[in-house]
Amino acid sequence: LHDPEKIIEAASRILDFDQPIALMLMGILGHIQDYEEAKSIVRRLQAALPSGSYFVHYDSTDTDAALKEAQQGYDDTGAIPYVLRSPAQISAYYEGLELIEPGIVSCPLWRPEPGTSPEPTDVHGGVARKP
Repeated sequence: LHDPEKIIEAASRILDFDQPIALMLMGILGHIQDYEEAKSIVRRLQAALPSGSYFVHYDSTDTDAALKEAQQGYDDTGAIPYVLRSPAQISAYYEGLELIEPGIVSCPLWRPEPGTSPEPTDVHGGVARKP
């Protein structure tokens, strides 16, 4: 993930970059410790996408004290650390794209089944289209 150009090169051997493509970064950007680096990676991957492509993403947020404590405990085990980010930081990954309704929300609230009332979680994400 730290080398988006290598990812694009490998993907271009399989995907037709003259047609819309979906870029899906599902729960992995928290493994990039530096937020500015994470944004840069997202921007570089999005820049390679043709118009009409989609960006789909979710990551955990820093909005819950219990989750933050649990994450710190996990990180302290020596596992690959995972950085919880603010909803505003997550929203920045979508800059310059056209958000699909309902936008960037807690994942269970993104188009739930009619008649259901899902509980929000501290995992936020969305879908956006590249103009």
